[in-house]
Amino acid sequence: MFQFLPGEFTNWAVRLLLAQGVIVLLLLLNVISFYLPHAGDFKPFFLLMAVYYWAIYRPTVMPVSYTFILGLIMDLLSGLPPGLNALILVGLQTSVRRSRLFLMGQPYIMVWLGFALVSIAYGLALWLMTSLFSFGPASFSALFQTLIATLLSVFIFPLASLMLHGVHRILPVTSKPLHSVG
Repeated sequence: MFQFLPGEFTNWAVRLLLAQGVIVLLLLLNVISFYLPHAGDFKPFFLLMAVYYWAIYRPTVMPVSYTFILGLIMDLLSGLPPGLNALILVGLQTSVRRSRLFLMGQPYIMVWLGFALVSIAYGLALWLMTSLFSFGPASFSALFQTLIATLLSVFIFPLASLMLHGVHRILPVTSKPLHSVG
């Protein structure tokens, strides 16, 4: 007979909610504009950091459908056409998952370099798609801001990955939170 162990389930649920809370925090940080002198407003790719990290180290924390929903929410909060970030994030998440086994066996510098490449692809795709939706070429100032956001995202990634790694360490090891008592 199966018995629920409320203490174990609560512990498992709290850990999983912490991971989701960090993802939502990164989503909200992604919507906030930061200002740098001589560079203007920019938005680092915080949600991309979470998508990239979890695609490598724990894909079950961020399924593709969840990433799509978060991308839609980000589009709505930032005033972009709905689905723009969602499609780009899902595409990048899928490509990172295909490289997951390779990246897991690499030193951190290679994971960081991989994020740099994904961040460049994300920034350029976002800029190009924004150009298409505005029915004309986007300004070079927008490209400059995207490049600044990309660079800052690459430099911020080690701090974000440190935080995500801390959350990863406390997540449950097994996917089954309930045990049978016999």
